[in-house]
Amino acid sequence: MPTEFVRLDDLVSDDGHRVPAYLLAPPNARAGAVLAHGYGGCKEQMLGLAARLADSGLAALCLDLRGHGEHPAPLGSGLLLDLEAGIARLRPTGRTIAIGHSLGARLALMSSADVLVAISPALPSRPSEEGRQMLLHFGSTTVRAAAPGQILQLLQEMGPVPSFARPKLLIHARGDIPSLIEGITTLARSQPGALLWEIELDQHREAPLNQGILGYLPRWFNHLDLKFNRELLNDLPSRVLRVLNQAAVSPPTSSH
Repeated sequence: MPTEFVRLDDLVSDDGHRVPAYLLAPPNARAGAVLAHGYGGCKEQMLGLAARLADSGLAALCLDLRGHGEHPAPLGSGLLLDLEAGIARLRPTGRTIAIGHSLGARLALMSSADVLVAISPALPSRPSEEGRQMLLHFGSTTVRAAAPGQILQLLQEMGPVPSFARPKLLIHARGDIPSLIEGITTLARSQPGALLWEIELDQHREAPLNQGILGYLPRWFNHLDLKFNRELLNDLPSRVLRVLNQAAVSPPTSSH
């Protein structure tokens, strides 16, 4: 039987918001993966990765976080509730995997899933000045927020990543944003069961004038493009399955 592609219109967060989502459901799925996009993104951006995961036998659910895509609610503090709605939907499948990029990766690391996969997670509570300027201006046409800098406040309010004793895969690009690389490698050393993966292929060249915003842009693009990176798309399913096997020694998480 082929993988079933379903649009979900009945996924609802604990605070009552409809969470738009797509589900790729292969026959006899061995586990379920929920994919969360980054700031300024949407569920459609995660479909390529979801298709690769479905081909490997995982049910894959892509959703819109509030303030993004078709989600009816504006950007706000309930972002994790949207991700948890997807995790709850896939629990009957078996073990759950939270996979996120950037903002979605930060949420994945805070989620109740059995396996946590963070693709260039937005970890620093105080980004560099270049990063701050990009967040203030990037996504203004694709994010429904109360103010341009609201995301900076929300990231600060999230606090540190909890030290969950669950399998984790932490991913960054070789040419990623320096503060993110530092945060990810520090987290990998401090978190039990964490594996670190550096993506090497298809990196943007450093800018000739390596200073200010111009010097920052290639790293910003490496960060944004990581969800589409061919090394990630080709290798992530097998790595996720290996990490998933680590979770087999303990029962699935029942609540967050």
